[in-house]
Amino acid sequence: MVKIGASILSANYGYLKEEVKKVEKAGVDFIHIDMMDGHFVPNISMGIGIAKYVKNITSLPTEVHLMVENPNMFIPILAEDVDMISFHIETCRFPFRTINLIKEKGSKPIVALNPSTPINSIEYILDEVYGVLVMTVEPGFAGQKFIPQMLRKIEKLRKLIDKEGHNVQIFVDGGINLETAPKVVEAGADVLISASAIFNYGDVGEAVRKLREAVKFRQQ
Repeated sequence: MVKIGASILSANYGYLKEEVKKVEKAGVDFIHIDMMDGHFVPNISMGIGIAKYVKNITSLPTEVHLMVENPNMFIPILAEDVDMISFHIETCRFPFRTINLIKEKGSKPIVALNPSTPINSIEYILDEVYGVLVMTVEPGFAGQKFIPQMLRKIEKLRKLIDKEGHNVQIFVDGGINLETAPKVVEAGADVLISASAIFNYGDVGEAVRKLREAVKFRQQ
């Protein structure tokens, strides 16, 4: 069963608790929290306090996506309070150290790839991570258009994982909606992360239901 994570990047921050409760009731599998530093990506969003707050108001697992230049600075503070941490390979000189730091603090490591970053940059750490987060837009802003070339990237990663027997899930984030969700699942994705297609739909429950329906036939 494909999992769905709700990215609160498109939530109404003035009613964040209510927004989280809506997607929780709608049946998403986890909450995705984007932390941006204005350096690695040209935007600033959601600090450590937001991640801790969200974890305290939901029974769902939480995942923090560190779009920051120095992930190791934030990991020790975050890892004890969240279930999964995504870090970008582009920011990491010593990924085994970063992975071990996440694990030591009790969280699950996920390595993220920007659209132009090749898969071979992470092939030697696949046995050490819980997941690979394939960005299907340039990171930094919600509501961007899906980059279709990333379907080939997901397919290539799926083949590599299956061929070598890695126990790792493929997460996909960026432009996930009713049109693109079935395509990325067919390409080999295990987990979908969606922001605008859930929170900007109007009826959150209906949005999540339609996303699940859209990918259901791809899983049969």
